[in-house]
Amino acid sequence: MAATVPEQEPSPSDTWVKDFFITWINRFSFFLAHHLTRPILPLYLVSLGASSTVVGAVMAVFTITATATRIPVGLLIDRIGRKPFLIAGVALFTVGNFGYMAAPSILLMIPFRMLHGIGWSGCTTAVATLAADIAPQKRRGELIGYAAMASSLGGAIGPVAGFALLQRFDYSGVFLGSAALLFVSLFLGVFIKEPEHAPKGSSRKTKWIDLLVIPETLPPAIAVAFLSFGHGGILTFLPIHALKLGLENPGLWFGLYALCLLLSRPVAGPLSDRISRRAVIVPGLILNLLGIGMLALAASPAWLMAAAIICGFGTGAAQPALMTVAVDQTSPQRRGQSMAQYQCFYDLGIGLGSLTLGAFLDLVDQNFSMMYAVTAVVAVIGLWIYWKRS
Repeated sequence: MAATVPEQEPSPSDTWVKDFFITWINRFSFFLAHHLTRPILPLYLVSLGASSTVVGAVMAVFTITATATRIPVGLLIDRIGRKPFLIAGVALFTVGNFGYMAAPSILLMIPFRMLHGIGWSGCTTAVATLAADIAPQKRRGELIGYAAMASSLGGAIGPVAGFALLQRFDYSGVFLGSAALLFVSLFLGVFIKEPEHAPKGSSRKTKWIDLLVIPETLPPAIAVAFLSFGHGGILTFLPIHALKLGLENPGLWFGLYALCLLLSRPVAGPLSDRISRRAVIVPGLILNLLGIGMLALAASPAWLMAAAIICGFGTGAAQPALMTVAVDQTSPQRRGQSMAQYQCFYDLGIGLGSLTLGAFLDLVDQNFSMMYAVTAVVAVIGLWIYWKRS
């Protein structure tokens, strides 16, 4: 594994705790806004007369746009600054959110999906980089884990709150609720202070390849792509599998998964600081593999819920530690690009998992056990690659 890049530590008088807290609330607000609408949008499109193919295409526009803009956004974040992209990203997200309500046709929703994707790329990359900038180096693993809890908590609460708003206030209530959270995020963004040890420019001569990848941080990015490949299949197809096994509310699986993910962070983060990142990543990847194996063997809701516990603790340990490695092995001048590269690979894993595992399910006549077996093989390959490269 490449050595950690040395950097100047912020002084004890710095108000990093306040800045970290504001950044955390900001991150939680726009993640909650995103997950409030994410499960509702397909239903909204169907209510407008969209077929399953059209729903899939419109939803994919967001992912494609966000993934395609990650690296350019990361480069610009390093040159211009984190805060402008955080505020601009949330602003574009807000425009897209209102556009969903105002668009007179499904076709005209596509430009707003693109704005949402560009905004999401900007605000998520900027806020992850800010959290890494603000965290003192000696507590980086712990604090990046806590920062990631904002994302996880938003993802856990969002769908539940979204459906509650839908039942009470219809689709407009969901979009307006999301807009309210985005305004909170915009307001808080004004008060975020960028640390002085996050330089906004560099006089270093840059090769063209440097604009595309950071070789030192490719191993954690590749590892998280193998991890998120399984997430893509689980997010898309587990609800269908759970209903077939008799779990009436598949949201319970995701709730338990999110709870275990949250519980793992206060333990895994400090361990990665005190022992090593690898000591947390490898056991986390192994737990994730075991959880996928349990899904493949599941014949009842109880087995599914047990797998949620194992997968939650495994992912909760491995994912923030992998992100911390991506921070450790790059300089502050290129930290935005490193975060963009990491999240780009995560997005790619999610997308490829959804597409390839969906096609595979059709080939094997909806045999979920075989789908999870393939996912487990991919997880083994990812674990082996990280073990060899680290």
